[in-house]
Amino acid sequence: MDYIKLIISLIMAAFSILNSMGIPTLPDLDIETESTTAVVESTTTTSTTVPSTTKPTTTKPTTTAPTTTKPTTTAPTTTEPTTQAPAPEFADFTYLQYPAEAVKTLKENGIKEKKYRSRATSGDGEYEECQGYTDVNGVVISPYYTLEINDKSVPVYSTIVFVGDTEEGELHSFSEIYVDANNTSKITIELDSEDFKIKNAICLPESLNVTPSVKSGKMTVTVTELGTYTFLFNDAGQKSAFTLFVKEKIDDNATIDLLKSIYGNENVIVYGSGIHYLDYINVKKSNTVIYLKQGAYLKANHKYDINSQSDENLYVEDEALTSNSIGLTRMPFINFHGCSNVRLYGRGIIDLTSLDRRERRGVVFTNCSDIEVIGVKIINAPEWSFITYNCDNINIVDVDIFGYRMNSDAYAICSSRNALINRSFCRTGDDLFDVKGLGGPAGIHSKNITFQNCIGWGGKARCFGICGEVHSPISDVTFKDSAVIYRDATWDNDRVSSLAIIVEEQGGSINNITFENIEIFKDTGRPIGCLIYGKNVENFEINNVTYKNIKYSGELKPKFTSNGKNNSINATLENVTANGSKLNLGGVEWDKYANLTFK
Repeated sequence: MDYIKLIISLIMAAFSILNSMGIPTLPDLDIETESTTAVVESTTTTSTTVPSTTKPTTTKPTTTAPTTTKPTTTAPTTTEPTTQAPAPEFADFTYLQYPAEAVKTLKENGIKEKKYRSRATSGDGEYEECQGYTDVNGVVISPYYTLEINDKSVPVYSTIVFVGDTEEGELHSFSEIYVDANNTSKITIELDSEDFKIKNAICLPESLNVTPSVKSGKMTVTVTELGTYTFLFNDAGQKSAFTLFVKEKIDDNATIDLLKSIYGNENVIVYGSGIHYLDYINVKKSNTVIYLKQGAYLKANHKYDINSQSDENLYVEDEALTSNSIGLTRMPFINFHGCSNVRLYGRGIIDLTSLDRRERRGVVFTNCSDIEVIGVKIINAPEWSFITYNCDNINIVDVDIFGYRMNSDAYAICSSRNALINRSFCRTGDDLFDVKGLGGPAGIHSKNITFQNCIGWGGKARCFGICGEVHSPISDVTFKDSAVIYRDATWDNDRVSSLAIIVEEQGGSINNITFENIEIFKDTGRPIGCLIYGKNVENFEINNVTYKNIKYSGELKPKFTSNGKNNSINATLENVTANGSKLNLGGVEWDKYANLTFK
């Protein structure tokens, strides 16, 4: 269970902190009072641009615990074992509920559904289309669905996404429930549409082996495992998709108490349920935890009007110049720089909808080590949702990212080492699960990076891979046990694909890259692309690339080519199924610079 693993990792982190301070980790040591002070700077203001009939409250982060009682351990009893009662037939669960002041119906927000969706498709495709807005938040109550789980009503939310096939905005609906990981039992779902008649439905990824039924316009399905279940309706169209996140139940208060006992009260910054209007959060020192409790809604304040490329250079925040190592002149919304043993936890949401294009990045870690991020959602970043640069020892679990704007990339793991991204759902307006080599000082490589149990839905670019910048070496990267729902960006079928290795800028090399156990439900362009694309790239090697147990439905053949200039590609394709048939050399596009092996 991840909750138990979290507790264990926290205890180990405590020992690490104390040892770094020269304090012995004796059994009776009071670790609550022996902690390193971390400085966290945040700006909390009440937004003046979000219309409301009542003045929104400003909730400042909690810096002290309600009590200082530490978690206690109860010794096991020595009574004779008794016959255990059978597990309940239906799972007990709780559900995600956002605060009413933050998430409303479209009618309450005073906007029609079609007008709301059109924000993903209006304007010039760059600045105008990607502008922020403050009249509606990035998440609304779904206008499409009502949901009952085990006869209990559960809220359904929606956020804007982009569909490449139609070049239109749509609403992706979702709900999230929490169950005991040891006893999921039976979770019976009944989904009814208020907007259209459900005629048929499928559940993806197919590997979940979940088959819904439809009767009288209502979908019914039963699941018994933690996971991410996405449902498509009426012949598997992209309109009105619904995702149910089934995650492990945790106790926020108990977890926060444990964190405070390890890191110290002053180093655990808690955002409670409710809406929080922020400019940004800047973490400057190590051993710091940011915790977003379930129902915490962090909303970015819009400060700078950016309507063109020239506007991007007009606004500089002095603090940013010394708070990152990737040249940003404005602070990311949540920023960690030069820190170790830092955490971003909780089931809260980060909504960046109000920001203009490139006004701020999302969550950024630069020159950090021992990073853990669990449970949060990021909505509608104006540029690059989640970045690591020159970081070591990264663990990301259950972080989901939605967006529709150009450059709202989900993950950019850049020049970093020893990273695991696990159980993440991403549907944004650019690349989703991406590794880059952005250069920097000698020896900064990207190495030992794994994405697993991840789901991508790409409407504008690529889903999994190494994309664009290879200024420094990239090696030992694995994408496995994952899925693509749809990928329908076809603006350049050489540069974008579901599983992509695309070299546009050089300086490094690529070695030991694995794509394994991945299913692609539908790619309307090229499912697999491995290209040395940049016209100036020369003497470049892509070595030891493996595609194993890949199954896809796609329009175009996989492609393995180079621009020439003494470049080379070496790849193995083992048990790759293309549109129902095993892939062989006749089923790919390749040139003399590609050395391909089929198994």
